[in-house]
Amino acid sequence: MRLLVKLVGGAAIVILLGWAIFWFLSGRVLHQSYTVPLRPVALPHDAASIAEGARLATLVGCRSCHNEGHGGAWEPVDWWYGRIAPPALPAMAARYSDAELARLIQHGIRRDGTSLFTMPNVSERWLADDDVARIIAWVRTLKASPADSPLQTWYGPKARWQMLTGDFKPSAHVTRVAAPARPADAGGYFVHALCAECHDVHKDRPGGEHPAPALAPIAAAYADADFRTLLKTGVGAGGREVGFMTVIVRENLHALSDTEIEQIHAYLKAEATRK
Repeated sequence: MRLLVKLVGGAAIVILLGWAIFWFLSGRVLHQSYTVPLRPVALPHDAASIAEGARLATLVGCRSCHNEGHGGAWEPVDWWYGRIAPPALPAMAARYSDAELARLIQHGIRRDGTSLFTMPNVSERWLADDDVARIIAWVRTLKASPADSPLQTWYGPKARWQMLTGDFKPSAHVTRVAAPARPADAGGYFVHALCAECHDVHKDRPGGEHPAPALAPIAAAYADADFRTLLKTGVGAGGREVGFMTVIVRENLHALSDTEIEQIHAYLKAEATRK
């Protein structure tokens, strides 16, 4: 009996020690600090720029992730994985300077230097400085509401394990790739700033919940009218829905102008000839 007690006690100590090490190591990933200097931001204040900021916020997913009312959103609690709770934008922005918000959007880095984990900065880091300023100017117009969510994101054992294995990567990108201004021909710009979250231009991204095909060969196979319909309605050629892309178009990409869609299509068709 004493031997059994010792074995059980020893096993419990090993389990607790292993758990403590796991929690410590995953905590190091969560709390790793990244250094990106703050850059001055000149916010526009005219109505047209703020309206454009609102449109851009739709395109890049601010509204769909943080709730159309901007009061924050959350997924149901999964005690094994955690809870993803994008914060209410007015309350979050009130804690940040304009320069800190720009770094958050373009680099995925919080004001304390730690990384976000769920913002799509692999694409948003391409947003030009003038577009980021427009988005921030729009955010500054939002008003807090008593109905805003106070919930915060937290990560359970599964998410922390994925952080350790590299399956769940930090959003932080320390290298600057953003241009000062959006180019007049914005086809390649929007491919990087909107599509790179899910797609590569020339390579398929297999696996995961939403595997994504290479953009260039898909776009090259579309007639101009069908491509416009795809990015306006989420309906593919022949009237078919196209999986998660349908959701993204209806929530975000429908806000593209016809000219921007034409530029995106022209860019991707040109890229298809380079492969």
